[in-house]
Amino acid sequence: MPVDAAHEAITEIISRDASGLKLRSRKIRVDVVAGPQSGQSFDLAGPEVRVGSARGAELLLLDGAVSRHHLTLRVERGRVRVIDAGSRNGTLLDGVSIRDAYARADSSVTAGNTQLRINLLHDEVLVPLSSRERFGALVGTSPAMRVVFTLLERAAAVDDTVLLEGETGTGKELAAEALHEESARSGGPFVVFDCSAVAPTLMESELFGHVRGAFSGAVADREGALEAADGGTLFLDEIGELPVDLQPKLLRALERLEVRRVGSNAPVRVDVRVVAATNRNLAEEVARRAFREDLYYRLAVVRVALPPLRERPEDIPLLVEHFCRQRAQQGRPVVPFGDRVVRGLMGQAWPGNVRELKNAVARAISIGAGAESAGPASVPASAAVSGRIDLSVPLKEARDRMCDLFEEQYLRLALTETGGNVSQAARLAGVNRKFIQRAVRRFGLRADDDEE
Repeated sequence: MPVDAAHEAITEIISRDASGLKLRSRKIRVDVVAGPQSGQSFDLAGPEVRVGSARGAELLLLDGAVSRHHLTLRVERGRVRVIDAGSRNGTLLDGVSIRDAYARADSSVTAGNTQLRINLLHDEVLVPLSSRERFGALVGTSPAMRVVFTLLERAAAVDDTVLLEGETGTGKELAAEALHEESARSGGPFVVFDCSAVAPTLMESELFGHVRGAFSGAVADREGALEAADGGTLFLDEIGELPVDLQPKLLRALERLEVRRVGSNAPVRVDVRVVAATNRNLAEEVARRAFREDLYYRLAVVRVALPPLRERPEDIPLLVEHFCRQRAQQGRPVVPFGDRVVRGLMGQAWPGNVRELKNAVARAISIGAGAESAGPASVPASAAVSGRIDLSVPLKEARDRMCDLFEEQYLRLALTETGGNVSQAARLAGVNRKFIQRAVRRFGLRADDDEE
């Protein structure tokens, strides 16, 4: 059973035994009151139940008017949430057409020619979470990442559209690529389309393609990203940057699995699975009408939130080991990181998340500071200067890294000596408060910014 959005209920992970982590949830009772399966009852384990006519649905409805994945029932905060999954003919809750709404006790849900009665039971179940330490290039053993791996494993087994949410640097593209590699589409292409990197005037052509003469400079027919991904996966990065005027066209392409190139009226069939990613809260964007609601629900059939690194510091030792191993496999020198180094890394905020940690590890290795320090950001100046020089890094880059590292070390020590007091640290360093404040933000230092 999928546990989409189980990250929202991470506090309910309550069992760790020989078989691993488990998520506590309640059962949903579904009685079929009308339709081909009238009279049948199902007790289904939460926290999420997929309802549809396709194999893989937890509640399989033998109704030709029901979409393959018609709707989702989700246990959330002691209630059942009913979410239409972009079905062909919609979902009714107590006779009202809905996209996303909470059910009452004994609520009626209609899908196709089938009417269901929904109730949340008090019976609890323990849902096993993934036991993996890695999913593709994603690494982690924390409960938060176990939930993510569980979601991704189950998303890889079906062909539903996936929306990846998370701060910059949390690994959304790695998750999308791993989804592709573990899916039945792994033999097809994996195409990345970054909505934030394409000029708005070129977006339609790049995404949907164009025909010769469609506009000035269109000297030949050209396929777009959707066609290029035929038979595989299209990763739409930063989907929140997609212009509003193109959103209906993308929605039509996803619903019909066909595209129309710019300048052409002839549809082209495509067989593509879409994975989208954003560092925005798309639900909030929908609420303020900056993103189309229908496209949001079409993209968020499966929704996975990648946690920031500050919420899973216990994964940092494994990540450091992973980055060191990657470097060694590239034939580059590696200085092992000691326990004090790793503890220092675990104590930092990492506003740039895993990407920032990876860069910090590379920087520390480049100057040979890993084995000596309490963390790349707190290496004594003498250790930094006398450390091993990595000649694979150009002189200017190595010098810039060392200057940044020295400044970060110096200011971290100054803040430590003054108990995090910005004003005192500024006096100690002979700089003004604003300089320290900027450094705190830049390096993710911990400080008490209150005036004395």
